[in-house]
Amino acid sequence: MNWIQNFGKQFQSPVGFWGHLAGKLMAFSTGSRNAWTLSLLDIQEDDRVLEIGYGPGIGIDQCSQILQQGKVVGIDPSNTMYKQAYRRNRRAIQGGKVELRISAIEDLLASEEPFDKIYSVNSVMFWPNQQASFQKLHSLLKPDGTIATTYQPFYKGATKKDAVNYAEKLSTVLQQVGFTAISTELKEFKPIAAVCIVARKNRKIS
Repeated sequence: MNWIQNFGKQFQSPVGFWGHLAGKLMAFSTGSRNAWTLSLLDIQEDDRVLEIGYGPGIGIDQCSQILQQGKVVGIDPSNTMYKQAYRRNRRAIQGGKVELRISAIEDLLASEEPFDKIYSVNSVMFWPNQQASFQKLHSLLKPDGTIATTYQPFYKGATKKDAVNYAEKLSTVLQQVGFTAISTELKEFKPIAAVCIVARKNRKIS
């Protein structure tokens, strides 16, 4: 495997020197995608929020600045990303507004305190079982809660059409596990447009 292939794999599971470098690149490039995703969630000051795949912690930082009495929990399987995100969010962590974990979706417990909002930015394509993951997230979302899943393709030859097609695939999965009011937002970014699939969990009717 040459160094280009090795570096490319770091965006899935950053580790060591190349993972640290990938995190720095993500920190430089992901801010606008995170801000856009958060804007679609209508986050309230007292919300409990979950980010899947926090990477270098840019989205965590942006989300924590919206919250006052609320809290944002982030999970990511990479120890390298944990270190970068911790440094970036140290003050908010010490103040109790941010909690960072080294873990994956399948590690979340059924007894977890439920979340008002859940979001991810360019991590969904790395989930080994998307249907099982969305099912778990559905169970951890409060009734009337919202989930936002952003995807921007970066592979060679990718187009806006590819992003839209991926959004259609994810929308089907979300519907299958019980999400409703599913909509797709599209925004132009360089070099390729991104999509965000927004969905809700219905309130139970007694």
